[in-house]
Amino acid sequence: MNRLSVPLPEVSSGHETARRQSSPSHAEGVLLAASELFAGREAHDSRDKTLFRELALNLLPQTDENDRRHIACHLVRHPATPPEILAALAADEDALTAYPVLRNAPSLDEDILAAQAERGPDSLRKAIAERADASPKVLEILAQAGGPDVIALLLERADIDLDEAMVSMLCKRPDILKRFGKDLVDRKVLTSSQMLTHFSRLDASLRQEAIASAELASLINLTRSGSHKPARPVFKQSLLKRLHHSALTGGAEQFAQELSYALGLPESFTREIVAADSGETLSICLKALGFTDAKASQILVRLLGERLPLKGMRDLLEVFGNISHGAAMLLVNRWIGEETPHGQRTSLSEPKHLVQNQETARPARSRDATWQELDDIEKLLRFG
Repeated sequence: MNRLSVPLPEVSSGHETARRQSSPSHAEGVLLAASELFAGREAHDSRDKTLFRELALNLLPQTDENDRRHIACHLVRHPATPPEILAALAADEDALTAYPVLRNAPSLDEDILAAQAERGPDSLRKAIAERADASPKVLEILAQAGGPDVIALLLERADIDLDEAMVSMLCKRPDILKRFGKDLVDRKVLTSSQMLTHFSRLDASLRQEAIASAELASLINLTRSGSHKPARPVFKQSLLKRLHHSALTGGAEQFAQELSYALGLPESFTREIVAADSGETLSICLKALGFTDAKASQILVRLLGERLPLKGMRDLLEVFGNISHGAAMLLVNRWIGEETPHGQRTSLSEPKHLVQNQETARPARSRDATWQELDDIEKLLRFG
């Protein structure tokens, strides 16, 4: 019987091993030729496969990049290719070497898939996203590191269960949530609580839905407490005057600093909603603070008027005028809990100075029971 006619490299040690590793030309073209020969035959017995496996695993580290790419394409098509060789090719740092194996190999180790999903680029992540053997660990890495096209592939797969942890991870990525938020809602995996928490990352249509959810949650809290009116949060007038003056005279940067102090939100968050957001988040903050319509209008026009069209400004004033204080404060509380670094949170996930800035007690915070009740009501209304 004809055997694989490629010389088996000697297993050596000491200075001989060092000499071979220091001489890349020793392996030049050998493994590519052996791979073409191996792939050219339909069947191989166990001895052929053993010899080829040892040859490939010894020479792959010394084989140049271009050869490795051709080798991967040849071997991934052959059903007799030893899995250890496919694993080594799939783990290759060169994306063009790893891609055909990640795309076509029937089974690969979770650690290899996880490492390549983390390393990228997205071409590799897309290949991994389509694999049936991608574990929850690998899918989590893809959700965290993958670009929009990778996320689109994950959402298209009906066999993937998007759990709360993965959805929360997607919610923390503004580019992803803006593009796929509606899809997550349609799949019934993006909850009302998550929409409120990640309000600033939603697109315009989902922001309106989140505001409606906040109003409903505020109403549930009000009903449960037996009150006829929600407690109106009134911040100290000296604080409101300073904020108003800062907006009109100090500019966006100074106002963001003052707003961060007033509400206890991180300054990075307040800078973002002042400088880059479409304005609804800022409008809700102003309502939570207790500004009048006139003062809020002046602040919004001063800070956002140069980059928003007239219709956009009118829409913001409508948001400010229509949202209740209870819903606005509920939203702000959710942002505080999400955006404040864990090491800086109190037991209530609120900055200590926040209550000191108010003249009256704040409305009751929402509890888990509220969100469960809210989700039940909305599921009934939306899905029947």
